[in-house]
Amino acid sequence: MEFFKPGKRYNFLAVAKTCITASAIMVLASWVLVFTKGLNFGIDFVGGTEALIAFKSNIDTGELAKTAAGIGLETPEVVVYGLKDSGQYFIRSRTQGVLSAAEVEKARAATVKLGEPKLFDTSDESGEEIRVQYPEAKKASDLEAAFKEGGFETVAVTVQSEGANPVLIVRLPGVRQRLDAALATRFGRVAADGSGDGQYRAIERVESVGSAVGEQMRNQGILALLYALVGILLYVTFRFDLRFSPGAIIALFHDLSITIGVFALSGMEFNLPIIAALLAILGYSINDTIVVYDRIRETSKMGIAPTLYDTINISVSDTLSRTSLTSGTTFLSVLAIYLLGSGMTQNFAFAMMVGIVVGTYSSIYVASPFALFMDNFLSRRQGKAVPAKV
Repeated sequence: MEFFKPGKRYNFLAVAKTCITASAIMVLASWVLVFTKGLNFGIDFVGGTEALIAFKSNIDTGELAKTAAGIGLETPEVVVYGLKDSGQYFIRSRTQGVLSAAEVEKARAATVKLGEPKLFDTSDESGEEIRVQYPEAKKASDLEAAFKEGGFETVAVTVQSEGANPVLIVRLPGVRQRLDAALATRFGRVAADGSGDGQYRAIERVESVGSAVGEQMRNQGILALLYALVGILLYVTFRFDLRFSPGAIIALFHDLSITIGVFALSGMEFNLPIIAALLAILGYSINDTIVVYDRIRETSKMGIAPTLYDTINISVSDTLSRTSLTSGTTFLSVLAIYLLGSGMTQNFAFAMMVGIVVGTYSSIYVASPFALFMDNFLSRRQGKAVPAKV
């Protein structure tokens, strides 16, 4: 299939300086946004909680978010999971623990019933555990009874480690237990036989990510991108000569920068699926660039153009139909995902759409002009024309 007339030549490099200037401005603006406005990191990178809730039928997502906020989850986000009529919803919040300040004071009051503790640690990120230690050894059963007398109906106390004066671990209801009770109260629990007016079935999954783990995952995601860039640099360096490899890497940096900048500008959530999208964009972009570079090398070998300037224009023109077909079909595929998906799926598809557009553009107006720039630079440096490596 040919979208453009075979043999038709276009002077792409005529606007190369304008396009490179525009690209430089967009890349600079992207990083200014990243360092000033910042990225809206998801719970994968900053920590938080997400829960998968199953209902008998569809419910009002606003009411579900209000119920989740009622147990202490900060600004919960509710998205439909699976098919729109499946009655399943994801609740996502950056809150890791739901132990309120008032409950901490209440727990402290229960603890001092057995004497002033020398350790009262509420730093557990999940907010479900309190570490207590007294100057003298206390029984776990006595501390548990003190908490129940203090108004905590659901509590369990265990010994952290054996010893003369062990630390006691007080386990209070966590997100799952509190959310389960709140949902059952608000929507009514579905009977075992499915009868009744209740809508709430169960919490199918709860996952929490601590801030330290989130930071580690964020760092590993950044390293994955850097490793991919280094690997691609080595590959392009060995496959092509110095005229081509810098342009390919600059084009990749250009694509990543603009895609990240769009997320900084829009405030869309930036999480692990977006890192996966960026890695996919790297692969897509370098593949498109290599197709163009291969055609430039083949055209140069045939000697049908007097200069590299003309060679690039001929080569890009010859690959234009292929580029349009590949980019167009891929874009339509991720557009369908974006339109029909929801939540994290939409964000992934959006990143891919941006990457496809800028990746196709950079292969023509960033990578190719830089090949010409490097050829002129090396020729001036050596004081003579240097034939391209084929």
